[in-house]
Amino acid sequence: MLYSTALVLFGHICIIAAASSSGKVVVLVTDYDGGIYKYSLSGDVATPMKPSFVETSTKPLCLDYDPVYRQIYWDRRSTKTIMKADLDGRNMQTVFKSNSSVRDIAIDWETRQLFFADDKAHAIFCLNMTSNAVSRFISATNDEVHSLVLDTSRRLMYWTDVGHAQIEQATYEGTNRKVLTHTGSEWPTGLVIDPQGDYLFWCDAHSSNKDIKKMNLKTKTISVLLTGKTYYDATYFEGKLFIVARSDRSHFFTLSENGGQETSVSLQRSMSEWRRIKVIRYYGECAGGHYGITCNSTCGMCSGTDTCDTAIGHCPSGCQAGWTGDRCDTECEAGYYGFNCTSTCGNCYGETVCDHATGKCPSGCQPGWISDRCNIECEDGYYGFNCTSTCGNCYGETVCDHASGKCPSGCQPGWIGDRCTIECEGDPRGFNCTSRCGKCEDWEVCDKASGQCSIGCEPGWSGEGCATECEAGYYGFNCTSTCGNCSGETVCDHASGKCPSGCQPGWIGDRCNIECSDGYFGFNCSFTCANCKIKTVCNKKNGHCPSGCEPGWSGDRCNKGKVVVLVTDFDGGIYKYSLSGDVATPMKPSFVETSMKPLCLDYDPVYRQMYWERRSAKTIMKADLDGHYKQTVYKMKSSLRDMDIDWETRQLFLVDDKALAIFCLNMTSNAVSRIISATNNEVHSLVLDTSRRLIYWSDVGRAQIEQATYEGTNRKVLTHTGSDWPTGLVIDPQGDYLFWCDASISNKNIKKMNIKTKKISVLITGKTYYDATYFEGKLYIIARSDSSHFFTLSENGGQETAHSLQRNMSEWRRIKVIRYYGECAGGHYGITCNSTCGMCSGTDTCDTAIGHCPSGCQAGWTGDRCDTECEDGQYGVNCIQSCAQCEDESVCDKFSGQCPSGCRPGWRGERCDTECEDGYYGFNCTSTCGNCYSETVCDHASGKCPSGCQPGWIGDRCTIECEGDPRGFNCTSRCGKCEDWEVCDKASGQCSIGCEPGWSGEGCATECEAGYYGFNCTSTCGNCSGETVCDHARGKCPSGCQPGWIGDRCNIECPNGSHGFQCQHTCIRCLNREPCDKATGDCIGGCEAGWTGNKCNKECSDGYFGFNCSSTCASCKDGAVCNKESGHCPSGCEPGWTGDRCNNECPNGSYGVGCQHSCSRCLNREPCDKVTGRCIHGCESGWTGNKCNKECSDGYFGFNCSSTCASCKDGTVCNKESGHCPSGCEPGWTGDRCNKECPNGSYGVGCQHSCSRCLNREPCDKVTGRCINGCESGWTGNMCNKECSGGYFGFSCSSTCANCKGGTVCNKESGHCPSGCEPGWIGDRCNKECPNGSYGVGCQQTCSRCLNREPCDKVTGRCIDGCESGWTGNMCNKECSDGYYGFKCSSTCANCKGGTLCNKESGHCPSGCEPGWTGDRCNKECPGGTYGAECEMSCGGCLDGESCNKGTGNCMSGCDEGWTGPRCDEECSPGYFGYNCNSTCKYCRSERCDASRGYCLNGCLPGWKGIHCTAACPEGMYGDGCLSVCGKCGHNTSCDPVTGQCSAGCLPGWMGETCVEGCPVGRYGDGCTSTCHKCQSGQCDAADGTCRLQAKIISERGTSVVVFLLTGACVLILLLLLITLGIACMFRRRLRRLSMIPENRTGRDNCNFFAHERYSGDSSSRSNTEEFVTFNPLYAADLDVVSPAATSLGSNGNQQSLLDTDVPTNSAVVVPDKGTRQESGGISDDLAAPLLINTE
Repeated sequence: MLYSTALVLFGHICIIAAASSSGKVVVLVTDYDGGIYKYSLSGDVATPMKPSFVETSTKPLCLDYDPVYRQIYWDRRSTKTIMKADLDGRNMQTVFKSNSSVRDIAIDWETRQLFFADDKAHAIFCLNMTSNAVSRFISATNDEVHSLVLDTSRRLMYWTDVGHAQIEQATYEGTNRKVLTHTGSEWPTGLVIDPQGDYLFWCDAHSSNKDIKKMNLKTKTISVLLTGKTYYDATYFEGKLFIVARSDRSHFFTLSENGGQETSVSLQRSMSEWRRIKVIRYYGECAGGHYGITCNSTCGMCSGTDTCDTAIGHCPSGCQAGWTGDRCDTECEAGYYGFNCTSTCGNCYGETVCDHATGKCPSGCQPGWISDRCNIECEDGYYGFNCTSTCGNCYGETVCDHASGKCPSGCQPGWIGDRCTIECEGDPRGFNCTSRCGKCEDWEVCDKASGQCSIGCEPGWSGEGCATECEAGYYGFNCTSTCGNCSGETVCDHASGKCPSGCQPGWIGDRCNIECSDGYFGFNCSFTCANCKIKTVCNKKNGHCPSGCEPGWSGDRCNKGKVVVLVTDFDGGIYKYSLSGDVATPMKPSFVETSMKPLCLDYDPVYRQMYWERRSAKTIMKADLDGHYKQTVYKMKSSLRDMDIDWETRQLFLVDDKALAIFCLNMTSNAVSRIISATNNEVHSLVLDTSRRLIYWSDVGRAQIEQATYEGTNRKVLTHTGSDWPTGLVIDPQGDYLFWCDASISNKNIKKMNIKTKKISVLITGKTYYDATYFEGKLYIIARSDSSHFFTLSENGGQETAHSLQRNMSEWRRIKVIRYYGECAGGHYGITCNSTCGMCSGTDTCDTAIGHCPSGCQAGWTGDRCDTECEDGQYGVNCIQSCAQCEDESVCDKFSGQCPSGCRPGWRGERCDTECEDGYYGFNCTSTCGNCYSETVCDHASGKCPSGCQPGWIGDRCTIECEGDPRGFNCTSRCGKCEDWEVCDKASGQCSIGCEPGWSGEGCATECEAGYYGFNCTSTCGNCSGETVCDHARGKCPSGCQPGWIGDRCNIECPNGSHGFQCQHTCIRCLNREPCDKATGDCIGGCEAGWTGNKCNKECSDGYFGFNCSSTCASCKDGAVCNKESGHCPSGCEPGWTGDRCNNECPNGSYGVGCQHSCSRCLNREPCDKVTGRCIHGCESGWTGNKCNKECSDGYFGFNCSSTCASCKDGTVCNKESGHCPSGCEPGWTGDRCNKECPNGSYGVGCQHSCSRCLNREPCDKVTGRCINGCESGWTGNMCNKECSGGYFGFSCSSTCANCKGGTVCNKESGHCPSGCEPGWIGDRCNKECPNGSYGVGCQQTCSRCLNREPCDKVTGRCIDGCESGWTGNMCNKECSDGYYGFKCSSTCANCKGGTLCNKESGHCPSGCEPGWTGDRCNKECPGGTYGAECEMSCGGCLDGESCNKGTGNCMSGCDEGWTGPRCDEECSPGYFGYNCNSTCKYCRSERCDASRGYCLNGCLPGWKGIHCTAACPEGMYGDGCLSVCGKCGHNTSCDPVTGQCSAGCLPGWMGETCVEGCPVGRYGDGCTSTCHKCQSGQCDAADGTCRLQAKIISERGTSVVVFLLTGACVLILLLLLITLGIACMFRRRLRRLSMIPENRTGRDNCNFFAHERYSGDSSSRSNTEEFVTFNPLYAADLDVVSPAATSLGSNGNQQSLLDTDVPTNSAVVVPDKGTRQESGGISDDLAAPLLINTE
């Protein structure tokens, strides 16, 4: 065990070394009547030491030892002080003066705390051994605390309370105090703890008790180790207790910690009964350079020649540079150096730290720093390694970062990079190259500084630097072109003028500036005007026919075709009628074939052809409606009964009269397949629900209607009609109702059935109806009983209407009503001809039926109909070519493949399919590659060099030269360590003046190999410590020297007699005083006798002796230690041994002390133990005892009497040698010794009886034969010899047979039913009812979908309470038919999206509803004003408020004013208004006008007037509202209507930009540039320079004239003001009468007028809310307004009107007629204020 660990565990016990360590064992004993005595302990011999340290007056009672300072602590009871001194008595000091005596002390030397028990205060105190501060921790008890011990590892203290005879425990802080145990002793003292803290030991110092006790601290169990004396104190040392007893004053005793025999050791004197004892291992004073308890610690790096304190290692004068700590054994932390490590390292390179002594950086400095210690920063303008790199183009006056070269405030314009050394390349420019060149023409790169484009801008761009995109509504060069009529709020492409979202209805062309040709209308003019009356052209926006429709056509667009009635006559042919209202007009040709006997008929609206049966030829025919292109479709084996066409899926379903089956004819391939084997009777009528893909047919023979899918699945009888002969089956378009006739003469009605509810109602009675068809809400009917008419009837019943056929026909007729649209005009296709052909190749038009292009598509289009534009990224014919490398991933032109926005970097050409030539890259391949490695070229797009750069260059494009220290490929190499910090050659890396010390090789980049240093690495390192190598520059060893060497470079060997680190250790007892190994201190030739260890510094351990302690002591008496040189035993031998060294064993047959005793009856006469006489392998049979000298007791026999007599009869005793029973055995036993139990299956005396049928064939009781655990199945009774009665089975026949089939009896053992179970039961024993969910024989059948998942009847499987939603049948195992759902399948699905089936439980549509429907079940039509999926969309501004299409939301008739787009939900863009936003308001201020009427909301731009701002200023006026009068412009020209500037200059005498400033006094002429210098007064005419005489006249007439003139002028001015005020007020009254403005609405101070104005061009559309509009005062139309210009300038009497013709006539604005300023030509302030007048 290590020394330090022992101390932590022992506390005041002071065991301070392991047994194997060197140092003397010293026993310290206090004598209350004397002093403190020391003994050197060797074996069991205690030798008194000198000085004995006797103080007769001290009366010491307690004692402890501090191993750190090697001092004893004790109490001097006579002076009530705690003392300390060295072991030899020197350096004695008083530690603490107490108020009363101390009972015990205990030291924790690690924490430097001394705990002591105060005798008077009855408390435990703690003394800080460093500061001598004392604190009370425990107020112990009112009685005496006697003994104190510490568990230092757990920081716990234990003490004995003698008064209460108990032991207590607490923490060092006095917390968690508790009574550990009541000892059972009267006076517990001598408390001891073992090193591990697991056990406590104590003595009883009372004379009545004589024992030592031990307690396990974990279990709290107490045991007695020793009794016999009145023990008083104890201590623990190396596994033993050392004890003193009151009853023996001349000895102390040793005892194993586990108890046993005590050993007595003489004190060689008689002492007081009150003694304390301590045992320590004492190491003496440490030699120089070492310290610590065992002197094994080496002093640190003390300053100068000082050595450290030998106790704790402190350096008295401080540390050497580079070291810190009290012991100077802590090297400076990384980053610090110098004395006490108070200096901070400079900026050393990489992760290296500076030399902790000098602060120098061994590997140089970080970038940005220089000097040995790297603490001087680079000068401004320089950075990097050794400050050799120059800063780049940093912004302003800032300098770069000295370390990295980065510019903290960014770069000058045109430069980028952290260091601002990379010029902007390609398109980027400006600060950080974040700006981009504008759109220069011909891809020119702009000026990097100003961004100017030298040859102008690309189309769509303008402004300085071509960086301003055209405003919305303009495009082209310099944005001078106006956009066309683009759709919605979108604006045209600012470059090409193309409209990205297409055109407004009525316009075509890329730019939407071409109006639809006559005959076309709508979006992209893709719709053809329909059948407008007298060939009039339709509205090009919405297709409406202004003059009505051609006969036979209807609708706003006249696109609803003619209603044609087709009737087959079995005796004739097929007749056509044009139906208008109730009038049916025969059409020609009538298409009559008297021999064909047609019975069935249908129509294909796609190809506009009739299909009918030519019954006489058993063929299906088809032809156009006029009878042309007649063809045979299919040849049958028998005649048909009916047919129906699904024109969308191109399938014709037909009923074969002979096969009694329904077939399907594929109208594309003519393949025929049987769908339904119908019945043994006649199928007469057939109809399709195309949306749900269902077939319905009537079975005349069975008078029923059936249903199946198109594939013939899910066939079922829909209803029994109640008719004798159901024919004419019809379904409404929604698939909700079926209608049929009864063709029998006995029934005369038409019936209607709700398919969902199966409810049937009679619509009409009275005739023998035969056939019917459905058309636009009506039934068209044929009756057998009326051969000259057909009839119409509302689908909801009512009164029928008769229509004449104008001939008599057979009673067997069929009828079909269609809307016929005729052949589509060129360029259109489809049923209604409303679909426009796609982009067919060449001049081809598409197929008018389905729109296919016969010769393929134009370039840029694809699809069968060529109506799908190429996807982005594809172009050309059929879109099979891929776009090349267009810029910014924009797609190419889908026709030509050209890239409209240019190419990606690295490509050129119109299609951007030509890569840059080698050596060039970037936009249009205008940039030149950098310095790429070898012959490689840069990446054509980015300019990056794929193989890296030439040496000396870096950057993705290899355009940045290495700066500062880096060099070589990618600047990843660094200059070597050139001498004097020289920068190496960037290419070769050579240092021109050589290398620094520690470096060598080409470029000085090779650090010295381990073991070498200095210039060119020619010097060899010394013997550095461990695996470290010397400093490659100076050769110093950074971690010191290997043992045996000294000096900075560790190249000086230790002198003879010394060894180890820094040669601090001295060689010890080497054999013949030979020198030891200078590194390790090992004695090479061995040690003197009695010493061992590599260094011969360890005395032989107890029990060893001789050279190198290689011999072992033999068996010396009482464990005494032999002489460590000779091995002799001083006190004789242990029992069993003999000889001087006690190494000869006793002869065989003898044992004990001196081998004087003989062995007894040992087994096989073997020798006994030679110490104790014990027989090692046991005794002979019949004998026992350790020495085999005792006969076996009764009932035992054999070797060592270890065997017990068995079951001898009547309890007789067996033979003690053999164990035989002389009288035989007890029942159940057998054998000579009666130790064998009866074999299994037998019992009784002699095991003569056999067991019966015991459970699991277990053995019965071997005495009585009873079956202990019961019987086998089927048997009963104690001995299990009785079989079960009928109807019972199992163990002890306790189970009853269950539900066996037919009441049969079960098996008596297993209970199994041999014939199986009754229905509803399972299990081998038929005792388990069927689990819920199953039923029937063997529970093999599963319950179906019973309501609420309730179990079905477990016998029959019937669902008692009905079925879950979606299921039907007694057993609920039939799912609802398609189209039905809910409880009992009674509900019908509604309008699910895409014709999907609804959920059969809830009726919910899983994929949502068809557009126009809503609700979970899609059974609610969208309310008015809404449309689309879930009716979530609101209709837009449809024309005249009509509702939009509930599916798409489109407004079929166009949009109201202010709206545009297919759905009229896009408000006009700013600057547009009116129907479909076709009108512009470009002269409104901010281009903001009312989206409906176009009124300018913020007034007009300067130079324009009117509420629409469409009237330019009249000549002579300018500015906002044309309110300003032009100045005196030269040559009588008018001024600029916007600015008022005179382009021709001013009239003579006037100046300024607007020519309203007269010449100053003394100047005249053009621009007032001439001086009146010739005039006497200095004044002249401002126009021609004529000198004025005013000054002369005034001087002659004198002062009186002047006074007269001034007075007259004042009077005149006053009169003029009064007249002006009167006129203004009169004018105001007149204006009030005209405008009918209440008095309280007019201004009273300055005669300004304000009023409401509500205006609408159409009085019928006026709002109820008044709209406030500000008008220009010159807008008046109803008042006489005179131009101020005319008033001031005109002498011709002609008044010039300033009225705006754009103003409505019911608006009025008043202009005061006296508001001019003659002297300036302007308008008065009153006139300049806008006036509002209510004109209603």
